[in-house]
Amino acid sequence: MTSEPLRTEDGSHTLRHPGLGEPYHALQGARSEAESKFILPSRLRERLNEGPVRLLDVGFGLGVNCAAALECAGPHPLEIHTVESEPEALERARALYPDDPIRTALQRDGRHQTDTATVRLFLGDLRRVLDQLDGPYDLVFHDPFSPLKNTECWTMDLFRALRDRMADDGLLLTYSEARAVRSGFHLAGFHVGATPARPPHRGGTIASPSPFPDAFPPDAPEVTAEPYRDPDLDLDGREIRSRREARVRARAG
Repeated sequence: MTSEPLRTEDGSHTLRHPGLGEPYHALQGARSEAESKFILPSRLRERLNEGPVRLLDVGFGLGVNCAAALECAGPHPLEIHTVESEPEALERARALYPDDPIRTALQRDGRHQTDTATVRLFLGDLRRVLDQLDGPYDLVFHDPFSPLKNTECWTMDLFRALRDRMADDGLLLTYSEARAVRSGFHLAGFHVGATPARPPHRGGTIASPSPFPDAFPPDAPEVTAEPYRDPDLDLDGREIRSRREARVRARAG
């Protein structure tokens, strides 16, 4: 089942996920959200002017972030590995963008290539395809559905696995500002900070294996909250949330 297209405030379109009930993108603007939350804070255009870039795109969804990254193509190669858990997402993307060569090629072949960029699609639960993701990645765009709907993608244990696949000076960008998420990044070995708000969009979170000037101090409230945990990367979202709630009650008691 595919929901009706939603026209966002910047004129681009998105869909509401028929099962989760959340839109794939901010209703303030699907395309502008990709620019605000991922392209600009990652400095992708500048990076591609300086050298090749390897990008991990977590949550292909309707392909908006992936398409926005490909528009940044510069003199150096861009290699994108994009992960999507639902084959139906490719069908929804094709329905929304029927003439788009990127989405067409990925649905048909699992791969898209131009003179300056390549995209490879990995279908499946991110936790199950980790062994296929051959880093190191210079950038990670972490864009699953929200922590309350897609909790298994927001645990400190998964973040640690992503960190292991990143370059030492790599950057991870995400839209979430949740303290449990930022704490998870910190406990997974990342240095963590905030990305600026670019109205009409709110800010997000930036994380790197290496220190950077605007990172939160280790005792900041943003990185001392109780994180989501999934030690063996095999729990469902309901169980992950339930266990976190129990730990929060124990800490408060």
